[in-house]
Amino acid sequence: MFKKVTPEQAGISSENVIKFIKKLEKNGASMHGIIFVKGEDVFAEAYWKPFHQNFHHRMYSQTKSFVSIAIGLLLEEGKLDLYDRIVDYFPEKIDGKVHENLKNQTIREMLMMTTVGGPSSWFISEDIDRTHLYLNRERQMRRSNTIWEYDSNGAQVLCALVEKLSGKTLLEYLREKLFNKMDAFSTAEILKTKNNDSWGDSAMICTLRDMVKFGRLVMNYGTWKGERLMGEKYLREATSKLTDCQTSAIYSSSGEGYGYQIWRVCGNGFAFIGMGDQITVCYPDKDLIFACYCDNQGNPHTTQLIFSELEDLFVDQIQDSPLPENSKKVKELEELIAKLELRALKGKKDSPLKDRINGKQFVCEENSTGITKFTFIFNDDCTGEFRYTNAQGDKVLPFGINHNVFGKFPQLGYSNEHGGVTTTDGFMYNDAVSMKWLGDNSLLLYVQIIDKYFGNMFIRFGYNDKDGFVEMGKTAENFLNEYVGRFCVKELEDIK
Repeated sequence: MFKKVTPEQAGISSENVIKFIKKLEKNGASMHGIIFVKGEDVFAEAYWKPFHQNFHHRMYSQTKSFVSIAIGLLLEEGKLDLYDRIVDYFPEKIDGKVHENLKNQTIREMLMMTTVGGPSSWFISEDIDRTHLYLNRERQMRRSNTIWEYDSNGAQVLCALVEKLSGKTLLEYLREKLFNKMDAFSTAEILKTKNNDSWGDSAMICTLRDMVKFGRLVMNYGTWKGERLMGEKYLREATSKLTDCQTSAIYSSSGEGYGYQIWRVCGNGFAFIGMGDQITVCYPDKDLIFACYCDNQGNPHTTQLIFSELEDLFVDQIQDSPLPENSKKVKELEELIAKLELRALKGKKDSPLKDRINGKQFVCEENSTGITKFTFIFNDDCTGEFRYTNAQGDKVLPFGINHNVFGKFPQLGYSNEHGGVTTTDGFMYNDAVSMKWLGDNSLLLYVQIIDKYFGNMFIRFGYNDKDGFVEMGKTAENFLNEYVGRFCVKELEDIK
């Protein structure tokens, strides 16, 4: 698998791949990697530096699809039935009387996300056991199998079920049953929840090629290189539309139905989808797989864009037979891919604001971020530093002007191997930080967290004759909470 061919050899024009990449770039998508596979052949693969082919990326909710496949394997072993009630598998985790609606909820309803609804955020709960938290709620919204609603917590309970019945971690079980025979996921990992269960609704970390292999197994309905590793029946059902998942009148190209923790998408495809546009999509009619990892959290347009462009440029146009070679376009594509870099803010090279605020200290009014003072330092090499003081003390955030500077985000205490658990060992996330001038009196700072956890934040600063205003915002799950707020500042003194 992964023989390299040109797009034309795969029945598609190199120009279509060029258009796809340029469309993503034009629309501000923060892409990290993409791969196109027709049959066994890779006809396009690209990574935005510093990401690369062997980078292990967080796949977020694509992890749910792995849980689904593990449930299917347990079904084949006779260790469960899809119509079993979930409460019957965890009597030891139920404190008292279970609400009637939850009592009747089945494994199948959980796979389809037609559940009674999920509990409040487990991140802030004192209950470290997410299964216990799920099963001991005082109120449910409705009877199961009433409507579809995304229930991430239910997927985590199914992961706990896999680990209980198999006696192994989710990844160990899948390796034993599938992945070892596929030469896949040998270096993958899954982060843990607070009580050391595998974080089965969010935390698979693996390569993009691992995801393609997983997609190929599912699209083959259980066979791998001619060997049957899993029964066809469950996989066909899991990848079909079992329920409608439309939650509003707005069309979603990635929400044309839902199977067993697997999405139906435009172009007659099915997909594993994770937060921030972690996507693996399979089009059986075309023998085509596309996968990408990114961090587009906070950008409401990119998911729709990716799926609609895939349908228009590839699903609708790819041919069964090769196209005439086009060496000029192949070279153009290769040159485009070689130049790809992680998204950074771009703007003017300079601004009058630079000299007016360089080295000046600003004192903040009391605000939700806890930042009391800050200073911008600008260097001659188009880099700078945002120096600030918050509840943890003095911090320094290096940045590049119109380009990324890579380093460590200075906030301490964020989670590492266990979600929702504060670290105390000085651990910090890897980051990429860029800045652009917004005009003669304002600037924008953009932070991308690129670690086992992904997220992003911005700082907008405006200045007017010793007075200033700051706005901070973030899109990240359970971190960067200290960097959200709006407040006025006053210039204090020149400290440079």
